[in-house]
Amino acid sequence: MVQIIFGLLGGLAIFIFGIKSMSDGLQSMAGKKTHAVMGKLTSIPIVGVLVGSLITVVTQSSTLVTVMVVGFVNTAMLNLKQAISVIMGANIGTTLTAQMVAFRITDYWIFLAAFGFIAFFFFKQKTVKNAGFTVFALGMLLLGMALMSQAMVPLRHDPAFQELMLTFSDNRILAMLVGTLFTALVQSSTAATGVIVAMTMEDLIPFQAALPLVLGTNIGTTITAVFASIGGSLSAKRAALAHVLFNAFGVVLFLIFLSPYESLILSISPAYDVPRQVANAHTMFSVINTVVFLPFISQFARLLTKMIPGEDVGEQQGAIYLDWRIVNMPGVAINLAQQEILRMAQFARENIKLAVEGLIERDSKKLEAMKAQENLVDGLEKEIMHYLAQVSQHSLSNDMSIRHTGLLHACNDIERISDHADNIAGFALSAIENDVIFSDAAIEELTTMYGMVMEIYDTAIRSVKDNDVTLIPRIKALEAAIDLKENELREAHIRRMREGRCGVSAGVIFRDIVLNFERIGDHSNNISHVPQDKL
Repeated sequence: MVQIIFGLLGGLAIFIFGIKSMSDGLQSMAGKKTHAVMGKLTSIPIVGVLVGSLITVVTQSSTLVTVMVVGFVNTAMLNLKQAISVIMGANIGTTLTAQMVAFRITDYWIFLAAFGFIAFFFFKQKTVKNAGFTVFALGMLLLGMALMSQAMVPLRHDPAFQELMLTFSDNRILAMLVGTLFTALVQSSTAATGVIVAMTMEDLIPFQAALPLVLGTNIGTTITAVFASIGGSLSAKRAALAHVLFNAFGVVLFLIFLSPYESLILSISPAYDVPRQVANAHTMFSVINTVVFLPFISQFARLLTKMIPGEDVGEQQGAIYLDWRIVNMPGVAINLAQQEILRMAQFARENIKLAVEGLIERDSKKLEAMKAQENLVDGLEKEIMHYLAQVSQHSLSNDMSIRHTGLLHACNDIERISDHADNIAGFALSAIENDVIFSDAAIEELTTMYGMVMEIYDTAIRSVKDNDVTLIPRIKALEAAIDLKENELREAHIRRMREGRCGVSAGVIFRDIVLNFERIGDHSNNISHVPQDKL
């Protein structure tokens, strides 16, 4: 029995490792595109289903996709209807692995592992290496299945185990609950279904017992999304509840009509091939459940809103786009980091605006508001840098690596820009407290340079948001113009001081403000290095 248990656990460990490694390999090839597809998700429910299926095939985990969806809803990147449609699609996409292993290709794991190893270690081309790693991971997945099957062979003649399987065949509710519990423990419906398929491969469990076990996996997989929504927004909680109700309702419905469902699966599956029957049952559950629910997705969304009433209010002071649960999905995580950096950039822009308006209008309240908001920018910079550091621990494609490095630098430059706005606010407060008055000419010059600074900053941020390399020449031209303007204003102010039209104190503050404007231009130019032609 000890040998059986450790053989099963070892095979399961290698199986889960294969799933995770396949996910990493596929994301290295298509991770960036994964998020692009998610980002272009329309309000058409059937498109959401297709997107959910596609992303689940790439990530090899409906649990991970559902957690990602909860995070996107939490940050308002998806609305509730879109989230529901993606979750439906994720349920369909996750059945692919069960279909794959049900064709009894476990004997070919050694060839896949060998070819994958050769491609990964002996080829230098990034695409070939990523493909080799993915194929090698598929070999490990199949090896895990083979080990689980082999470990459970002795159970064929175990009277206690045979009696348990008969109990599952007679008591479908109990079998469903066992499937739910096991899936919740391993945190993967794919892994749980893999174990069930492995048992059917060795004729350890009849189809009548396997069917309710598979149905139970669809409930157990919702637990992770529930945990992910804890502490999130109301919308995130509704998305998690949608996953629970969608799957639970489907399981109850299928248990009620279990006999017709069994007949349907047996009619479309090869006779006496229980693994194929189980895989088809898993797929048909998700497909039929989606077909039943999809026409009523709007009503379902309204029901969820009534079950969890209220509205999300107030702006979160910390990061809202960063989701630490998906740092192992670099393609998605890097785009989330970009969203947070763009949000941070808006705060930094507001800081420049408050500092200059406080200076010109001599409004200390605006300057104090800017000082408070500067702390928010500093905190976001630390969170984003830590998040990107964690993302870098996972496999990055060449394009993602370039983007990752660019965003790190952009984050630092935006924080430095906010620091320069803070410097300007400090000079403005000093001018107000010491009753330093600027001439009308000085105010007009500062206003002109301020307009140039805001133009280069806004253009740089737009280049990052749209990944638009065509804006770079304009940014460089603006940066050169700001450098010239800084020299021009400094010389003009020196003339005013010599002519007695401006005091020494005003001159010193003016010079420092102009210098900080010039530094903002330099950092804005740095930010424009993020866009890349390849991306």
